[in-house]
Amino acid sequence: MLSVLIIADSTQWYQYKELEECLMNDYHVEYVDKLSSEQSNLSKLEFSYDIFFYLKMPETNEISAISRLLKSKIFIFFVRKNGFSPIQLKNELLPVAEKISLKASAMRGKIEYFRGVDEILVLNAYHIEPKDTCEVILNGSRDSKAMLGDIVFRAGKNVVFGVRKNNIVAFSADIFSNECFKSTQNCRFIKNLLSEMLTGVEFY
Repeated sequence: MLSVLIIADSTQWYQYKELEECLMNDYHVEYVDKLSSEQSNLSKLEFSYDIFFYLKMPETNEISAISRLLKSKIFIFFVRKNGFSPIQLKNELLPVAEKISLKASAMRGKIEYFRGVDEILVLNAYHIEPKDTCEVILNGSRDSKAMLGDIVFRAGKNVVFGVRKNNIVAFSADIFSNECFKSTQNCRFIKNLLSEMLTGVEFY
């Protein structure tokens, strides 16, 4: 069984219990509150875990550990405003909405990500714009608007909340907390995404 490590502030672990339950039938799931950059601990992380969910604001001393793990592991990252991003960004994150219900039928991403999915709930949503070409995983609905001051910077499906570059996915909206799993198919979406990312991957 593959192993998942959820990295989140220990005071917030309870917020991700629905995510844990979503994953635990298919994966072994554990939590830590930060990543150590010490060589022995990094080697242990690389040996013990296959998939990382990084759901907090990184501390400076964690960046080197993140950078190393990005090279060989599946990494799902929640990018925060004015925070570190594992994918280089063209612009800062732009606010969109506190809460949006997205229809799978309006998504630009691969159909495989949305099998069995009708609706995805996102909270504290920001538009993310990578510097390099990335695959769009999650995008806005018809009424979505990313605002740069009083100017509409992006609208509709051109508003982006999630991008993928090889083994790395960066989300600029909360799709992971307990509230996001209520009456929507966020769990199925996350499981589909991991299934697609694991296709053809060999772990050593």
